[in-house]
Amino acid sequence: MQDLNVSIRRPWLNLAFCGLLMLNISAQAATFRTSSIGYHPKGSKVAILEDVTSNKKLEIYLFDPIRRNPKFPVLLGANVFKITKIRELQSQTTQQGPTTHSLLLDFSDFKEPGSYEIRVEGAPEIKSEPIKLNDFLYWDTLKPVVKAFYYQRCGQEVEERNNKMYHAACHLKDADFIHPTHQAEGETGEDVVGGWHNGGDYAKYVTSTAITASKLMAMNEWNPKPFKFFHIDYPLYEPGYGQIDDLHHEIQAGLDWLMSMQRKDGALYRKVAGKQWPGKVKPEDDSQRRYLYGYSTQDTAIAAATWAIAARDFKKADLGYSVKCVLAAEKAWAFLDDRQDPWVQETETDFSGSGEFKAPGKLNDMPYRLWAAAELYTATGKSQYQQFLIAHLPDVPVQRFSWMNPSLQGLGDYLLYAKNQDAASATSIRAGIITLADQMISRIEQDPYGTGLNQYGSSSNMDVAENGSALMLAYRLSGNEKYRAAASQLVSYFFGLNPKGMTYITGLPGKSVQHPSHRWMEVSDKVLTGFLVDGPNNAPFDSKTPKGKGPASYIDDAAAKSVNEPKLLNNASLAYLLSVLNESYNTASNPEEAGPKSPLDYELAPERPKKKSATPASTP
Repeated sequence: MQDLNVSIRRPWLNLAFCGLLMLNISAQAATFRTSSIGYHPKGSKVAILEDVTSNKKLEIYLFDPIRRNPKFPVLLGANVFKITKIRELQSQTTQQGPTTHSLLLDFSDFKEPGSYEIRVEGAPEIKSEPIKLNDFLYWDTLKPVVKAFYYQRCGQEVEERNNKMYHAACHLKDADFIHPTHQAEGETGEDVVGGWHNGGDYAKYVTSTAITASKLMAMNEWNPKPFKFFHIDYPLYEPGYGQIDDLHHEIQAGLDWLMSMQRKDGALYRKVAGKQWPGKVKPEDDSQRRYLYGYSTQDTAIAAATWAIAARDFKKADLGYSVKCVLAAEKAWAFLDDRQDPWVQETETDFSGSGEFKAPGKLNDMPYRLWAAAELYTATGKSQYQQFLIAHLPDVPVQRFSWMNPSLQGLGDYLLYAKNQDAASATSIRAGIITLADQMISRIEQDPYGTGLNQYGSSSNMDVAENGSALMLAYRLSGNEKYRAAASQLVSYFFGLNPKGMTYITGLPGKSVQHPSHRWMEVSDKVLTGFLVDGPNNAPFDSKTPKGKGPASYIDDAAAKSVNEPKLLNNASLAYLLSVLNESYNTASNPEEAGPKSPLDYELAPERPKKKSATPASTP
């Protein structure tokens, strides 16, 4: 793809002002805040210099420590780029008295891959950690984020070879109905073993499982070529390993469980959980009885949408499975067609031992039905689904994707993949997506952390990732570089460009999360790699998290359940964003264009998994 060399428009980057700041550096206080995984050479590149005090001119450079110094060729190290796009952030007064400043530094115009430092002229002791400009940082980061889904598997043994972490098969009796009235006619019991734990509490939900699978399939559908070579490094004893590619194998673990949750009449039960919250135990030691909770039209519609995507996405990986999915999707839609009003079966124990994916206020399942209709039309081409889409498009606002309104996924897929689109509907959808992206750009331009959020609520990290996904959809529809540049900046937020300097994904470079609210990790006193936690929450429900501090309302504490729990949807949203950014920047539109063409150029053969030992690996 042609590099348009366009940065995000920033009103405050006045070049007459840049480079003329009158500031003095305090060696004890001034620090750099950068992205711990680095930056894509063609993407947005922003860093923050914190706690400088005012009184003299300041010049800031990118420094290459291995380049020959042009003035003294026998020495290594040279300035390679002067950073002139600088914004002075809000000042604060330290306890000692002087006023301190922080500077936002934009060096997006520099595009040469390599390893660099940011340095201040005349103050060599003030420098950043090494910064990598790497074409495939998104691809490299995607791998542990997707591998985390395997660690959330339920009903089977799970092994992490590198750190010898292990848990035995768990929850092998997931089959009881929470209430006799929730059984469909002719059903006496269900086998719902398997799937993924949603978070750290071992419950399994149709909403989070289906949306997670849909996101993983959507990133493959955007560009399937790299995923033929995507390796999750399963152990040899992984059931079904090697029959299809690793990405589809992992997706199928979620889809298979989803099918076990479908009733004979087409509806889907909502979740599997115990009546009490699990104690701090490993999953195999959670011995309480677990139950099937009643159906809802919301969950039925979400499953229908996900299976419709699978009908398209599995065609090449497993045609038979593709047919199985479209049949399940249409069976779920037939149930919805017979029940026009939203409905959910509830009991008094719905919240006694697990959470719930239920939108507050008036029950409304139209966003989910619209998503299902869009995906079913794209998969089957049947007119009844497009007619539903046209009729109900005005009933659902075009918003950032969330479990409360996931319709953006279906609307985008309709524009990208559906044949014989309704012209008026397509025009309306496209306009709504561009308007949404422009609103995000406006907020990003005023936000030093570039999140595009106007408030930090529950699972704010997922919201940030979904902002990036909406921007990438707008980029694909319009080709406007400002959307892609903004999406690439959002990634830096997860890796240190935030008020806490945190890497919000466990086990990755930088100041990463060490105390996630996840029972297995708490009990084992180990941290698995690749889990994105919920992130800052301005109105937390726990007593540990600081309140009312916006993006600073975060603490790395296992007891801070408002902000530090990893969940399926967090990882799914981040995986999708990383994947589409990787495809966008690294797939050349011109075959003759120089440079790497695909992640395969960087892919090494996977290490051969070791045989499972007779006894579980011990955890010290």
